[in-house]
Amino acid sequence: MANAATSVMGSVIGKLADMLTDKYNLARDVKQGIRSLQDELRTMEAMLLRLEDKDDDQIDPLAKDWRSKVRELSYDIEDCIDRFVLNHSHGDGGSTANFVHKAIQMVKTLFKDRGIAEEIRRLKRLEARDLVGIDAPREEIISLLRCEDKEHKVVSIYGIGGQGKTTLAMEVYNKITEAAFDSRAFVSVSQTPDMKKLLRDILSQISKSHFDQSQMLETVEQLIRTVKECLKDKRYFILIDDIWNVWAWELVRSALPRNDNGSRIITTTRIEAVAKSCCTGIAAQMYQAKPLSHEDSQRLFFKRLFLSSDDCHPDLRKVSDDILKKCCGLPLAIISIAGLLANRSKAVEVWVNVLRSIAAAVDKDSPIDKMKRILLLSYVDLPHHLKSCLLYLSVFPEDYAH
Repeated sequence: MANAATSVMGSVIGKLADMLTDKYNLARDVKQGIRSLQDELRTMEAMLLRLEDKDDDQIDPLAKDWRSKVRELSYDIEDCIDRFVLNHSHGDGGSTANFVHKAIQMVKTLFKDRGIAEEIRRLKRLEARDLVGIDAPREEIISLLRCEDKEHKVVSIYGIGGQGKTTLAMEVYNKITEAAFDSRAFVSVSQTPDMKKLLRDILSQISKSHFDQSQMLETVEQLIRTVKECLKDKRYFILIDDIWNVWAWELVRSALPRNDNGSRIITTTRIEAVAKSCCTGIAAQMYQAKPLSHEDSQRLFFKRLFLSSDDCHPDLRKVSDDILKKCCGLPLAIISIAGLLANRSKAVEVWVNVLRSIAAAVDKDSPIDKMKRILLLSYVDLPHHLKSCLLYLSVFPEDYAH
């Protein structure tokens, strides 16, 4: 039941995200309503994920009833979205605002259910603090992007995998007001990029008409010219994530006109030489992603296992410190180990055994190799059906989204 509810909720959130693209050209207030609805549904999704970890006999009747209502609500909203998409394809988009208003009211009604409301409020407070140690670097990068209004500026975030570069870049991207720019786009390059797809992804976010026309274009060069033409007189903000080599950046850069409209670009990469290339010949700044401090590592670790660090038994604190030392301040490693421990008994001997497994695997490795081995340990600990699921997903190319 919980799996079904979580699955349909994820589908609904994804469809709402699609409605925010230029494809539908919705009014600003409608878009704000959809974003508000997304936020509420993500909180519900977080609650459903917590219920997933429990057997039905461990869940009280009120929570079960709420879960059933959420599932039905998800189906209703998904039906509304599907009808909207169908009507839009026939030129009728007038009912969008009514649909969004109705969906928000249904969500608010569910949030008022007794017995679950306090848990929801607690989850929302956790959600607000979910990104540990990100405030200072986010503000630093925003300050780097501030310069003369008309100056073209690039900030390149670099560092080893698992440090949260993409999360940091997205936080900056979301924090800077959308109204300050004519066009915005976020794309991921990856290790084996499909440059045609990447350029079309940019077009899909900056101009629906140009994107539609791009389906007829066959070469990368044609797409570059189209993106460049679309952006030449605009103040744009583009986030280019996960660049692996210089040639990929140079190709993307050739599509982004260097104008005097105050445009901004953020890039992320694991490779310092690529970061330097992103910053060559323009007003630019490199920013090296830093590992989490021990205090922030503790906050992230305990937040994944308890409501707060105060809920951790004193006997577990020493072993948790030793576990965190092995994670080298890498958020991905910390989250993975916390996820592994979340499904085990909170007994000292259990955590010590996990520590021994980590130590045996990572003591002689570099930080990035340590993280890979920690991820492997987390994979080995998964139940069989989830291992099969992950192996199935691995047949898709990197960044495959269809």
